[in-house]
Amino acid sequence: NGKAHDMAAKTMNLVWLRVPDTKSFTQVAAQIEGSPQYAVPAVKVQTASAGISTFLEAYADLLWGMRWLLAPAILVTLAVVIANAISISVRERQTEFAVLKVLGFRPSQIMVLVLGEALLIGIVSGVVSAGGSWFVVNQLAGGIPFPIAFFPKFMIPADAWWWGLAVGGGTAFLGSFVPSWTACRVKVSEVFARVG
Repeated sequence: NGKAHDMAAKTMNLVWLRVPDTKSFTQVAAQIEGSPQYAVPAVKVQTASAGISTFLEAYADLLWGMRWLLAPAILVTLAVVIANAISISVRERQTEFAVLKVLGFRPSQIMVLVLGEALLIGIVSGVVSAGGSWFVVNQLAGGIPFPIAFFPKFMIPADAWWWGLAVGGGTAFLGSFVPSWTACRVKVSEVFARVG
């Protein structure tokens, strides 16, 4: 319409160009980089994945720490908390385990009962917490608005459902193994000697 573009006197940092395949990208990149119009200042052409990975390099140490230090520390903490809770439960219920042994329950059956209780609680709580987080963040809130680079919102992947199941079940099993071993080793004579 006879007037300059709004960005004519300004520098453009980023332009997205969508091409159908890698061959087309190579051809367009060669044309842009070979053009004398884009020599000063030089225009850099790269794929979206290369651009995003270059941007995220600054966060590489932070992401590494979250993946290999923070996440395992959280899992160990969960296992310790579960082990503590199940140990308290086992100590309080020693009389019950002694009665079960008198009634004919084998140690392995008592161990399975204690492990099963912990696994049930761990799996249900893991699925409910992961699924609830997925529902609240994705369905109700529409994602977490935290704009970094090219990401306007962060969504929780649908895999969170089985992550919750796996983490809940895994930490419950690891945390309850020693207490369940203790429960199946209860000596009937010692328990009843303390009761009497």
